[in-house]
Amino acid sequence: MKKKALLLASMGVLACTVGVTALVVGGANQLDAFAIEANPTGHSFTFNAATGSQFESMPGRQDVNVTTGVSDPIHTTVAPESMELFFGQSGRFVGAEPTLGQCDYSLMIGINNLTHFEIDMGVENDVDTEDEYSITLLDGDRNQVGYWHSSFELDGDGNGTANLEWDKGPTDGTVVEVNVSLYSMDDSPDTNLYIESLSLTWNC
Repeated sequence: MKKKALLLASMGVLACTVGVTALVVGGANQLDAFAIEANPTGHSFTFNAATGSQFESMPGRQDVNVTTGVSDPIHTTVAPESMELFFGQSGRFVGAEPTLGQCDYSLMIGINNLTHFEIDMGVENDVDTEDEYSITLLDGDRNQVGYWHSSFELDGDGNGTANLEWDKGPTDGTVVEVNVSLYSMDDSPDTNLYIESLSLTWNC
């Protein structure tokens, strides 16, 4: 009986798991409960101009395991459609210029247990129409935890910016993926759709 009790007492708790494990140890007439709690660790990272050096400025799709310095790499997919992308230029994470007609690009970021999200983005030289953006936060079952879709509000020169911020609420599911898409609608080659920075905070 004592050997079994020592074996139970030596069990550990897996990383990135929140929970309480009760270990029951004792003799024939007595039970003692010991609780071990694993607390998640908070991390934050920002995709900015410096992060752009981990990507290639090119028109094609690319998959990058972004080095954060605070956690395991963040798997990120960039998928442009009829656009040429420029990373780490003009103090921005990424910018894009249309190459023909209606075009767009998207970022798909894998992240576990997102608790805070913020993005600063914009458009320059939007001459024909108001270009659009959409952002989706997904849980492990592909359900939407957050969704935004709108056009940039432009000034007289065809420039506009947008800032979005989200904090996890008590009833929100566990976000494991962030999707960001920007759309150009029949603009000139001088139009620039850009993401200045994109910040993530998560618990794992």
